[in-house]
Amino acid sequence: MERRAREVLPGARVLDAGAGEGRYRPLFAGTRYVAVDLAVGDPAWDYGRLDARADLGRLPFAGASFDHVLSTQTLEHLADPGGFLAEAHRVLRPGGTLFLTAPMLFRMHQEPHDYFRYTRHGLALLLGRAGFAVESITPQGGYFWFLADAIRPLHRRLFGKERPFLFRALAAPLVLVSKFLFTALLPWVLFRLDGLDTKRTTTTGHEVVARRPE
Repeated sequence: MERRAREVLPGARVLDAGAGEGRYRPLFAGTRYVAVDLAVGDPAWDYGRLDARADLGRLPFAGASFDHVLSTQTLEHLADPGGFLAEAHRVLRPGGTLFLTAPMLFRMHQEPHDYFRYTRHGLALLLGRAGFAVESITPQGGYFWFLADAIRPLHRRLFGKERPFLFRALAAPLVLVSKFLFTALLPWVLFRLDGLDTKRTTTTGHEVVARRPE
């Protein structure tokens, strides 16, 4: 997102659709940034910095209101992803861009509002139906990156607080080894092996750049 923010001109109108806590607002400090979310994803989050609370399938903005629309890790939480993409197309000016990320292989989260996972072909299909011209769909890492992400929770699964006290007491000497191995060493090694996967058909998700045609 830092890379994309550098491509946005000062004063541009930017809609962050599914902004959550607005973590990307500082990156767009020189723009007319608007954060919108339905504010139901995570009860622990602070949604107080949103500019609007709204269903992303019915955005409360006029057509051609924005130069750019951001949507990061939001599409899987929408019961009608096609409806949102149609709305994103509507509120973009002709020639405006959509920056979107969506997961392909990722754990369940923000339940029960977690509905879909997306291949590059599924994303291209939905974007085409909404009227977008797709410029790029890029995998977010390959097989080894996926393994690095998937292996991190293993320590918590082995030695979590839900385990009986006696088990955790007897296993105490292994806890530090497990934590170092599964949350630090192996993810670090796997992440650096990711360049060996040139096919990128196994990935945590995709980054999309699409444009509303002139």
